[in-house]
Amino acid sequence: MSIDFKKIVVDKPWGHEYLMHSTPEVELWNLFIRHQRSTSMHCHPNKKTSLVVIKGRTIFSTLNESWELQPYDSVIIDNGVFHSTESISKDGARVLEFETPPMKHDLVRLQDKYGRANTNYENEKRMRPNAEYARFFGKENDIIHDAHNNKMYIKKISEKKDILNLPNPDTTLAVLLGGSIKSEIGEHLYSTTNVLTVEELQDLECIFHNLSALIIEGRQ
Repeated sequence: MSIDFKKIVVDKPWGHEYLMHSTPEVELWNLFIRHQRSTSMHCHPNKKTSLVVIKGRTIFSTLNESWELQPYDSVIIDNGVFHSTESISKDGARVLEFETPPMKHDLVRLQDKYGRANTNYENEKRMRPNAEYARFFGKENDIIHDAHNNKMYIKKISEKKDILNLPNPDTTLAVLLGGSIKSEIGEHLYSTTNVLTVEELQDLECIFHNLSALIIEGRQ
């Protein structure tokens, strides 16, 4: 059964998640992970994922190593790589998850603290209607201010001048939602779900191809 996630929150043993933005190329999910709770050790066989922490601290782990992620740290996860994320902040952690292509049920759970190993994605019993959270559906030109003083908006980038006046370019993040970045000789540099600072974008000698990005201006 096809599920419309646009006004739904999915409850998890570790917290909850909800869909903020979706195109045929990428989905953006907003995850809240409670203190000392963690996602399963899982992988996505067919999709690439990026995580950006926007509140709290987490421990990100693969099968071989672990490291701490603080606000505005990011990690890119290739398809097939097993990983989990644990909140180590007393007030929980808020994480943005970018997935390409959009395949929510592309999931293999290897280990899970809550008895979900080898199970599929949550069923409808774990889903509840919620129109309270800010999302981009029909509001792609709007700015979202969340409870953690982050400012997020979707920006079309055709040339360098489109990003020259963005504030705090060394800390403001751009997560690619569509299109690509190529060198002046046509070499492929970055594509959907890649995460860069605006300063890194400004410094590139490149050509933008139908580029769309989520801009995250974190609290200062």
